[in-house]
Amino acid sequence: MIKVYENFDITRVGAMQSILESNGIPTYIKNYYSSGALGEIPFVEICPQLFVLEDRDEARAKQLLQVDLPDENQASDWVCPECGIEMEGQFQSCWKCGMHRDDE
Repeated sequence: MIKVYENFDITRVGAMQSILESNGIPTYIKNYYSSGALGEIPFVEICPQLFVLEDRDEARAKQLLQVDLPDENQASDWVCPECGIEMEGQFQSCWKCGMHRDDE
């Protein structure tokens, strides 16, 4: 088994697993149910991890994940022009006043 992806968001790990499985690559998710242990053990040890079962699938799996994995840091952070709250790049509207990012 070889680890090809990890993320604290189990839904992202599951999405990546679906990509690989739909392309005929058998996988296994380690730490799928470990969030209940948070606080008992260090959080870095419960991060969901996606493994391919066969060593020969590693290169193809990494290639598939690169093609289908969106750039998480695509948009830059911004400041709402209406209320001045700093917003992370993935948000398109302000959580406080509702002003849309592209609104001037």
